[in-house]
Amino acid sequence: MSKERKIYSVAEVNRKARMVLESGMGELWVEGELSRVVVHSSGHWYFTLKDKDAAVSCAMFRNDNGRVLFRPKDGLKVQMLARPGLYEANGRYQLIASEMEEAGKGSLQEQFEMLKAKLAAEGLFDEARKKALPLLPQRIGVVTSPTGAAIRDIINVLTRRFPNLEILLAPVVVQGPNAAKSIAAAIRYLNKVGQASSLSAENTQYFSPFLPMESERRHLPHWIQEGTTYFITFRLADSLPKKKLEKWKEERAQWLRTHEEPYSPEDLEEYARLFSERINDWLDAGSGSCILAEEANAKIVEQALLHFDGDRYRLGSYVIMANHVHALISPLPDHELGGILHSWKSFTANQLNKLTGNKGAVWQEESYDHIVRSPRQLAFYVNYVQKNLEQSGGTALARIDRLEACPTLPIDLMIVGRGGGSIEDLWAFNEEVVARAIAASEIPVVSAVGHEIDFTIADFVADVRAPTPSAAAELAVREKSTLEEELSRYEQRLKQGLKTVVQEFRLRLNRAAHSYVFREPENLLLRHRQKIQGLETQMGSLLRFGVRQAQQRTDELGMVMQHRMEQRAKHDRQKLQGLEGQLRMLNPLAVLGRGYSLTRKADGTVVRTIDAVEVGETIATQFADGKVVSNVTEKE
Repeated sequence: MSKERKIYSVAEVNRKARMVLESGMGELWVEGELSRVVVHSSGHWYFTLKDKDAAVSCAMFRNDNGRVLFRPKDGLKVQMLARPGLYEANGRYQLIASEMEEAGKGSLQEQFEMLKAKLAAEGLFDEARKKALPLLPQRIGVVTSPTGAAIRDIINVLTRRFPNLEILLAPVVVQGPNAAKSIAAAIRYLNKVGQASSLSAENTQYFSPFLPMESERRHLPHWIQEGTTYFITFRLADSLPKKKLEKWKEERAQWLRTHEEPYSPEDLEEYARLFSERINDWLDAGSGSCILAEEANAKIVEQALLHFDGDRYRLGSYVIMANHVHALISPLPDHELGGILHSWKSFTANQLNKLTGNKGAVWQEESYDHIVRSPRQLAFYVNYVQKNLEQSGGTALARIDRLEACPTLPIDLMIVGRGGGSIEDLWAFNEEVVARAIAASEIPVVSAVGHEIDFTIADFVADVRAPTPSAAAELAVREKSTLEEELSRYEQRLKQGLKTVVQEFRLRLNRAAHSYVFREPENLLLRHRQKIQGLETQMGSLLRFGVRQAQQRTDELGMVMQHRMEQRAKHDRQKLQGLEGQLRMLNPLAVLGRGYSLTRKADGTVVRTIDAVEVGETIATQFADGKVVSNVTEKE
């Protein structure tokens, strides 16, 4: 007889586990760093307490946290008194805190503040060095994870606001030890190259500067640009050994299950060694179908390549190997790569099946194409064709020629970011290498890290900070419909302005057409001639009258001058006569006229007394009417 089985419900098991956990350990003090802090509307706190080795979910209810003297936040290092517990609804183990004390800032927060202060001192946060966003960017680069929600949000917003934007995705690791270097490298790459290989996501075209992992199935839409050169590879449908290929697919599927995107450089190198190189080795060894080794079959392929040359594309170097074809082609305007490949494969498959008598697929469904972006890449692919020709021993049909490399396509704006998370999740955007890459970017950068409450070093360095990836997309471009409405308003204003100008000129033209000058031009000319003659006569009369006036004025001035001269002469004569009378009165000789005389010695000395002369001396006596010379003979 079997023992009766005791069956527990999940709720009972969780309840027993909670009782054992709570009674077995009791309250204890725990130290750690706060993370993922949520202050609920109920007043309760929910957070994660962590150290370098582990993390645990915690809760602190309103009645207890009301005694805490600080506000909890991510990165804060605390000591708390807590008891272990188990939330029965989902079986989650947690700590229930009753007391909490601040033990100092957590190590990550300390690193954040130190780096922030350092970069601020260097001026990396200064507004003066930040660049303005372009008014209407045509190409936007996005540095984020290719698998996260951020890229989907950005693409959705951008394509909704401005459907014909060109979006270039530089896929990076946004979390983990290699994330910061990956982000910085992508920022530098977009600044240096400004171009990318084509990818697609959810019917939205965007681009990646790195080869995708699913490189075996790259039948994707392409960035249609005049002058683009592609390196194309076609493989025969049975060019690979079936059994080996089936094993290869199983191994590859297993590898993909054990490696998560975005892949590290080491992962990509391992993938190439384990899978891509093996495919090339099998092709080189001719392990599968090799119908193109027959010259007649190869000729059909070559004629098809040459047939479309100049019609749909320009053909450069090509080589036709036993089981695959390499070619450099540059589609002509109005011809898209996907249509060219489909037409070429359909045409050659039909011709080869006719010649060989076979049925079914000739080519693999997928083609392999790489956009040639630089002269260096072009030289690489030309040399690759040359090596294939040499490998065939010179028997393969080939032509070595060069096309122009696709020109670099500039990026107008860059969005760098990711979705929300804890401070640990966002830490890559707090690394110095990312901050300096953003600061050195010649392309304006919009940071879009986490949610509105999250701040990273990248936000301070970027030219513009957006609270979320969706907000970054909204900041990057205005809505096309809004711009179209504005342009429509400007168009109406311009039309109205031009209409007003035309009407004004038409009115002026009508007035001029009905004016006297256009109706009676000869009479107007005669009137002006008569007016000129009248002015000429009037001028002559005025000149003659002016001459007479001048002459009369001259005569009058002459008479006035003569009169004034005569008056002046008369006045001067009278003055002279007065002065002459005064002189006569003062003249000593005038006294002689009244009976006096003046005696002088021989030397002219006036004799005033008798003692002044000597006997025998000669003297001269002056009278009014003459002079007498005498000789002194005696003095009395």
